[in-house]
Amino acid sequence: MTPGSLPPDLDFRSDFEPVPAAGLIDLLLFFCRRRLLLRIEGQSMLPTLHGGDRVLVKPFQMNLGQLQPGMVVVSWHPSKPGLRLVKRLAACSADGLTLMGDNPAASTDSRQLGLIPASLLIGVVVGRLQPNPITKQQRMSSAARSPR
Repeated sequence: MTPGSLPPDLDFRSDFEPVPAAGLIDLLLFFCRRRLLLRIEGQSMLPTLHGGDRVLVKPFQMNLGQLQPGMVVVSWHPSKPGLRLVKRLAACSADGLTLMGDNPAASTDSRQLGLIPASLLIGVVVGRLQPNPITKQQRMSSAARSPR
């Protein structure tokens, strides 16, 4: 697959489950250093994930059979070292991963980058931390004040 081309039958946004709130087990695994905590930046995963949200990520163990379309995953950007991508897995093959943002208008994903090598996969998002009520209120207030 080349950048900009996707299979015509690929509907990456159809009826995927939202990222669940982090459970006690994942929080305990975070404190045992078996989960990563990442902060979401940007709007590419709206409405599923918002900028400022924090997610717990289960590190990937190199077993592609465990990956399912619809999972939210984290990978390294293929051409910008140190930049992480948080996207939804649309398809997985031996040739690579098709990663798509839930908000196509604000996402740099497989439509521009082509297939992402599986070796760049960091992990799978397993939970979202509930935002602090003060932070959530500030975010809602700033959104209401911003010009449209």
